[in-house]
Amino acid sequence: ISQNSWMAANVQNPHVSTLKLISVYSIIGACTMIFLLSRSLAVVVLGIQSSRSLFSQLLNSLFRAPMSFFDSTPLGRVLSRVSSDLSIVDLDIPFALVVSLGTSLNACSNLGVLAVVTWQVLFVSVPMIVLAIRLQRYYLASAKELMRINGTTKSALVSHLGESIAGAITIRAFEGEDRFFAKNLDLVDKNASPYFCNFAATEWLIQHIEIMS
Repeated sequence: ISQNSWMAANVQNPHVSTLKLISVYSIIGACTMIFLLSRSLAVVVLGIQSSRSLFSQLLNSLFRAPMSFFDSTPLGRVLSRVSSDLSIVDLDIPFALVVSLGTSLNACSNLGVLAVVTWQVLFVSVPMIVLAIRLQRYYLASAKELMRINGTTKSALVSHLGESIAGAITIRAFEGEDRFFAKNLDLVDKNASPYFCNFAATEWLIQHIEIMS
């Protein structure tokens, strides 16, 4: 926005030379690159520190947990917390944080420029922002439950898979391969259903936001 504002304000100004115009434009671009690089490095460093701290606390809790915890907690639930949930913390949250910050800054900057140039746009922008927030809250209420169900069904799937691998010799001895294979496919279907519904809910939100825009 700063680069475009500088070019639009001075491209036809006879008192600004071409060298000065390009130099200021390049300096603004370099500052933008440094800011983006610093933001990315900060997110990576903070993400690594938070992930390392969370993993250490989780590992210490597992090592110090009593035997009754492992007797009452399915193995798949423990593996799901250690694998998929930590993967979300390591990859999804930092990426979502960077995208959210960039999108929010871009939206606020564009709205500020529009408000300065044509303040009448606020009569349309403010109701649209309120409507988007209400739409987001409506979506989050369903998305949280879908993510919870997805985690629950994934834990059951991982637990059944681990138990099947551990007892593979016994399963083959009693010729129960077909029964365990059918059970595994059923658990896969149950896990895929909430994931598909979550994807459909996300697409529903995207379609409504695009219609609003």
